[in-house]
Amino acid sequence: MKKLVPDPPLTDLLLLDPPNLSLVDPLSIDDCKLLTSALTLSIEQTTTVLLANDPGATRNAMGMNIRVLCAVINALSDHVRQGDKR
Repeated sequence: MKKLVPDPPLTDLLLLDPPNLSLVDPLSIDDCKLLTSALTLSIEQTTTVLLANDPGATRNAMGMNIRVLCAVINALSDHVRQGDKR
């Protein structure tokens, strides 16, 4: 199957993996859900900017921003799951 959006060429910036995050200070489940919603909207807007730009520094930065935002959303989701178990 042909990809609709081809993979970008590898650059040093795209090879950086953000570290796993954990939330030390407890957030309420509602706060986590609101923050997740806001971050998801940020990812959607950042993706629009990424796709609107030619390959280069701006596009690489947008790609890294998306990866960091996803890492934060994963940490929030883990926090919510742990809160649901209590």
